[in-house]
Amino acid sequence: MALNTNNDLLMCKCFPVSLSGPALNWFKNLTQGSIPSFQDLCDKFISQYYGNKRPAKDVSSLFTMKQHEDERLQAFLTRFNLVKSMVMECHPSTAIQVFKLAMNRGTPFHISLVVNTPKTMDELNERADGFVRLEEEEAANARKTSIISTEEKSKAKIRQKQAPQRQTSWKAEKRPREEESFTPLKITLARLYQENKDKFRPPLPIRQPLE
Repeated sequence: MALNTNNDLLMCKCFPVSLSGPALNWFKNLTQGSIPSFQDLCDKFISQYYGNKRPAKDVSSLFTMKQHEDERLQAFLTRFNLVKSMVMECHPSTAIQVFKLAMNRGTPFHISLVVNTPKTMDELNERADGFVRLEEEEAANARKTSIISTEEKSKAKIRQKQAPQRQTSWKAEKRPREEESFTPLKITLARLYQENKDKFRPPLPIRQPLE
């Protein structure tokens, strides 16, 4: 129909083909001969369903946004850009400042924006791509570490069941042993070592005879 926008007669006759339900009933109830032009038909249709029109969002809708505590950067960036696309006449510098305010403070990407603020949203999205990949890699390493930890616990339980039971002293005879549980690692072992290598202490020397 884009090729026939100047043909009012054809536009008016083809318009009801796109209608159904209550909208089609509204069209059928129009008084015969009451539509002089397609523009008049558009005005009547918009007036009939004006209550269904979604109000345009302004910049204030962006200020209400906040990144959730457990929300990943990719999900928040997608949600922010979706709301921003519905805002009329939002200046890029305003959108960038609002995005920084909505982010969780102290994250690597937030620090990057504070140190070197991008000038456009395209530059912000391009820079965020690298941090999204880093976040996904750390999440994959955390899942891998969690799986390894679970497998080690299962193997330890199997070894404990297969090992011969030792006779305990009278002090520990009735004391139940608590099962130790460890928090799964969220970073790689190499990174953990680099951050904590100065905190490790050598073991105490053996006081009892070796035999």
